[in-house]
Amino acid sequence: MNITRTTLARDLAIGIGAGLISGFFGVGGGFIVVPIMVIGLHFAQKRAQATSLVMISCGGVAGAITYALANNVAWLPAVFIVLGSLAGAWIGAHIVQKIPDQKLQIAFGVLLTLIALRMLFLDPSAGGNELPALTALVIVGYLASGLAMGIFSAMLGVGGGILLIPILIFFFGFSQLLASGTSLAVMIPTALLGATRLTRVGLTNWPMGIRLGAGAVCGALVGSMLAFRVSGSVLQIGFALLLIAVSGQVLWRALRHKPQTGITS
Repeated sequence: MNITRTTLARDLAIGIGAGLISGFFGVGGGFIVVPIMVIGLHFAQKRAQATSLVMISCGGVAGAITYALANNVAWLPAVFIVLGSLAGAWIGAHIVQKIPDQKLQIAFGVLLTLIALRMLFLDPSAGGNELPALTALVIVGYLASGLAMGIFSAMLGVGGGILLIPILIFFFGFSQLLASGTSLAVMIPTALLGATRLTRVGLTNWPMGIRLGAGAVCGALVGSMLAFRVSGSVLQIGFALLLIAVSGQVLWRALRHKPQTGITS
């Protein structure tokens, strides 16, 4: 179908904003895009989530490259996390087809609230630089972390970094920047698999996802570079308050039992 300049500009702008947050915090940005698509553009929840995964994979590439150039990606742990996350994404994409939209919206609203709490109370300087030795137990831990991230990503249409980053910091001793860069690298194949799986049941809008992704690439590059130069404490507090407002809207709509309809723009 023909895409108007207004639609193109809208999608690029949304992608840039999500990419900026993605690159700065090392998360997917789906928690920004999905509410916009559901509340503002009247997408069905599942269709918004599936389309968001396309954008997440695009923005993840740009962000991961920037972090990698600054030596802030732990590649070997990332391999094991990816193996777990791909299995989790496969499982999550199957589960999401079975859950009603309203329950997904409630879960998403709760997720946004948890993200806000994380932004408010997680110290950006938490974590260290000494990673644990790669023992069998640590490998199992990486695989389990990836599995949880993949399920989380596919079910809620987010990159999963919001779950993975605290795990890497608190349980594996990653610094904030190293956790963010590793998260961005891991979410690329995870989001792509989820989007591909949901394409089979007609949920993924690839043209829109690619337009959002093009904007996310630009935003993620800027956000990633800012992460090395700007203190994120003030931004974290403001962003947390924004997420609380958005989560309130999502939960309000879900609890009102208003039906959602998909669009194909």
